[in-house]
Amino acid sequence: MASKTEKGILLRPGTEDPVIDWEHTCSNIATQAGQQGSFVPTWKAMQRLVSNGKTRAIGVSNFSIAELKEILPHSEDIPISCNQVEVHPWLPQNELISFSNAHAILTTCYSPFAGQKADGATLLKDPAVKKLAEQNGMDVGQLLQSWAVQRCTVPLGKSQTEARIKSNFAVRSLSAETMAALDAMEIPNGRGRTNDYSSAWGVDLFTN
Repeated sequence: MASKTEKGILLRPGTEDPVIDWEHTCSNIATQAGQQGSFVPTWKAMQRLVSNGKTRAIGVSNFSIAELKEILPHSEDIPISCNQVEVHPWLPQNELISFSNAHAILTTCYSPFAGQKADGATLLKDPAVKKLAEQNGMDVGQLLQSWAVQRCTVPLGKSQTEARIKSNFAVRSLSAETMAALDAMEIPNGRGRTNDYSSAWGVDLFTN
């Protein structure tokens, strides 16, 4: 496996810690580290790609409400098409999705099946989720994809198995009771997050 240096990652001298470009980091995150930063110059550079015909739309990933607010004043002519974030029943991101919907920003969901928690638990093997899937005559992946679509978000489920790939596409309408049961699985205070690199940055990357 290639080292960080071989991958082109600039490291702090004598450490394995990457150098962080605070100047072009979102203000919300840079301020937590006692730094000054702004994502606006990067956003404007991305917008020029649309103006020059290099791409049709641009979006962001892992942006909180505070970070979306930073670039929204600069997004009138070329809008924020989407925000790709971790979303699943353990981490439904209700406030963020509501804010995004109000500003016509589509939420796309990476890890719609969640990753593995510190205790080894996974959403795909959660007994409550498996029971709901059985009650609806679906597999677990199909259930979770259907939940996401019914919330007007776009899940990015993946699998290496052809049958599961087809199943993931076969979303169906879920009853209000099933939706409520999945909604109730939220783990409060963001503790349902399974992808978090805050410790490497030394700041909380997911504050609204």
